[in-house]
Amino acid sequence: MIIDVAVENLIQYAKSHLLLDDLDEMYVRNSVLDLLKVDSYTQYEIDEDAIDEMTCPDEIIAPLVSYALSNGVIKEGEEDYFATKLMGLVSLKPSEVVDMFDDLHDHSPAKAFEWLHDYSIKNDYIKLTAISKNKHWEAKSTKGKLEITINLSKPEKSNKDTAKLVGQKASTYPACAICKENVGFAGHGTLRQNLRYIPLTLGGEEWFWQFSPYAYFNQHGIAINAEHTPMKVIPATVRKLLDFVDYAPQYFIGCNAALPIVGGSILTHDHFQGGLKTLPMHKAPSLARYKSTDEEFKYVDTAIVDWYNSVIRLVSSNKELLVAYAGKIIDGWKEYSDESVEIIAKDENGQHNTLTPIARKAPDGRYIVELILRNNLTSEKYPDGVYHVHPEYQNIKSESIGLIEAMGMFILPGRLDRQLKEVESYLKGEKDFKEKELAPDMKIHAKMIKKLIKEHGTACSDVEAALAIKEEINDVCEHILDNTAVFKKDAQGVEAFDRFLASVGIVKA
Repeated sequence: MIIDVAVENLIQYAKSHLLLDDLDEMYVRNSVLDLLKVDSYTQYEIDEDAIDEMTCPDEIIAPLVSYALSNGVIKEGEEDYFATKLMGLVSLKPSEVVDMFDDLHDHSPAKAFEWLHDYSIKNDYIKLTAISKNKHWEAKSTKGKLEITINLSKPEKSNKDTAKLVGQKASTYPACAICKENVGFAGHGTLRQNLRYIPLTLGGEEWFWQFSPYAYFNQHGIAINAEHTPMKVIPATVRKLLDFVDYAPQYFIGCNAALPIVGGSILTHDHFQGGLKTLPMHKAPSLARYKSTDEEFKYVDTAIVDWYNSVIRLVSSNKELLVAYAGKIIDGWKEYSDESVEIIAKDENGQHNTLTPIARKAPDGRYIVELILRNNLTSEKYPDGVYHVHPEYQNIKSESIGLIEAMGMFILPGRLDRQLKEVESYLKGEKDFKEKELAPDMKIHAKMIKKLIKEHGTACSDVEAALAIKEEINDVCEHILDNTAVFKKDAQGVEAFDRFLASVGIVKA
């Protein structure tokens, strides 16, 4: 039977890629048959070599899900749930994954994380095929060599998905989508049966590391507090980040600002993001050198980074010193106001000044901490945020500019893939531009379309039209980062930045 071959392919895949032990093979096979409601079975010969060469389980999963759907084992809309359950069933137990990881980490942290990353692809937690659909390019014309991604990997919720959530009670277990209780969990539309994570100790607290299923860069993952506790950026945050880079010196790690508008998408649970990636901001040189007037911090390398937004870079081989120095800046910024450049630390609406701290290790082993100064103040002119994406650029991106984008890697919404194809059609003369006839979701692009037609005409080739649009997006992304800078690059902004630094005992070297 076809289903027998499909099951045998799955078992062989688990043996080849997921470390299924021969002693567990029969038990797991029978568990899979039970899941499929198959009560008779014939073991067929399969192409083991072809399975050994697979990089992800898509071809293995598809016929099993198809069988389950056509034979009433699952209903339409439950395909992803069933696939995830299958892969969780044939994967190592969480404790076995941790044991394997720890053995590898004792010899090489990089190899341990590489193994876990590969395992997470092979057991389909990391959606390799979906991620490959993203469109990505380097904006070489930009000052900071920004990286741009149009995110086509993460699936959007369908009307059926939305309907299922109507009337659903708020969950207390797990408390949110990144709580440790999600491992193996399948409720509330959360598919985590194949999730495997690694325990960490950061700042004396229990944390854990897991990879992102829809990664934006190589080995992209999150370090998560084992306790469901709100996001916060305090001096102790820097210690935790540095503890992490001691444990994974090949990675960078950063914490999103812990306020709406300038923070990440989950502010209710303390977590960091990082991975095996050198982001554009990391490559940016120092713009100006500074020094601390405090004798204790005299030998910490201090600089403003030559970057779009307002970034302080600290470098030292002394971990404790760096924690204390960064902590002094964090505490100082949270209380600092300068109304001459529209910086208000806090008011009756709450706290506005916050930071995005990032940590990594230099090749020589020194610690590097970068502090991006952020502020979520709103005004009558900028109700979405004074230091948020300004209205004229929100047709490209209106969402928060978080940790990764503040460092120069833009994750743009998937809608743009379709919308920009239509913009191309105007530049190529395939369609006449009539603003009144634009579809509702294209009206936001009207100003940009008119600008592009004025600059490039309506007789562009395919290549010319695509390039013109890319260059426009590149330019917009640069302006967005400029919008997020609390201290602008003009003379007034430079002087204001120096005033803040002086307030925490930092002066030009």
